[in-house]
Amino acid sequence: MEFRAVVSLLRLKFSLPSIVPGLVAFTIARYHYGVFFTVNFLIAMLVIFLVTSAGLVINEYHDYELDVFANRTELPLVSGKVSLRTAKLLGYGLFIPALILAGLISLNALIITLIASFLAIAYSAPPLRFKARPLVDSLTNGLTYGPVTMGLVFESLGLPVRWAIVYSLPFLVLLSAGHMLLAIPTIEEDLSLGARTSASWLGRERGIKVGITLFGISSLMLAMYCLLGYYPPASIASLAFMAYSILQLWKWLQGARQEDVFRKMEAAFLIGAVVFLLPFFL
Repeated sequence: MEFRAVVSLLRLKFSLPSIVPGLVAFTIARYHYGVFFTVNFLIAMLVIFLVTSAGLVINEYHDYELDVFANRTELPLVSGKVSLRTAKLLGYGLFIPALILAGLISLNALIITLIASFLAIAYSAPPLRFKARPLVDSLTNGLTYGPVTMGLVFESLGLPVRWAIVYSLPFLVLLSAGHMLLAIPTIEEDLSLGARTSASWLGRERGIKVGITLFGISSLMLAMYCLLGYYPPASIASLAFMAYSILQLWKWLQGARQEDVFRKMEAAFLIGAVVFLLPFFL
């Protein structure tokens, strides 16, 4: 067993960005309540990282047979560099420090972390295996990185969790749509392996149309939140980049190359995120 292979199970390129919604939640909290970094907030960020890492390891563990069938030898479990037993112990074991740390924050933080842990397990593990249930798979992603993550951050800062849920709703819609759209390029592979995702259930054309619709709904929610004062009024300028992303999805629907569409959307989202967040600090 190779140490690097074990670390690769954590899929740091996905687990580390999981703290971004937490940072966004802190930015929103700072704007409304004037809070600053606290020890509990830093603990909450570590909890988010641990639960996300656990979910990713568990996902790879329960996808092992499908990955073998697809001959994905680049993965540590399929290549034999890490045993299934080690992956199972690592995946489920990471929840232990996450729950202990959450308990140090508060009882409510522990409850929120238990909910996040349930979603992380149920996403991949039978009998629920949400990732194989159309619409539920994408909704689970949106819930986890939207209301649940933001709720934990607000709790760690001693703020009302109910407001974290309110502030996170546009992100819930946006993240659910993003999860579904990212699965569209692998529809054929998913169908050949018998995987039923939102994308494979809807198909390419309907999936893109649903993505466009959800992006539009998220944009309308963001505009409303800016008008209501939930977000700074100047953050509405980020909608220009959302409109550009919707345009790229429409071009994808009309036959544009997926690689070009995704590259342009990635740039639009990065710039749009900066434009959205900057007014929170002004």
